[in-house]
Amino acid sequence: MHHIMGYSWDEIMAMVTIFTTAGGILIWLLRLAIKSGTEGLSNKLTQLINRVDNLNHTMGSIESTANRTARRVDSLEDRFEEHKGEAKVRNQRITALEKEVFRHNEH
Repeated sequence: MHHIMGYSWDEIMAMVTIFTTAGGILIWLLRLAIKSGTEGLSNKLTQLINRVDNLNHTMGSIESTANRTARRVDSLEDRFEEHKGEAKVRNQRITALEKEVFRHNEH
């Protein structure tokens, strides 16, 4: 019988079979662990994507509201300037009428 490093061919083949089986089981367990880990990661990633989409929608709503508010503020500023101009005209008319009344009463 032939021997390699003190082992017979039968013993060597038995060791190869044991290591191959153990390696196969280890690889199967590793793949199972990776699959389980990536499924959890995939679920978390999906949740993150959904939250980012919701955040994007919320930011779009905020931007729309801000734009409407800015237009409203611009409109109110324009109306305020109109009222301010009208108030100046009224004040000038009142001042003119007061001068006329006081000049009229002095005579």
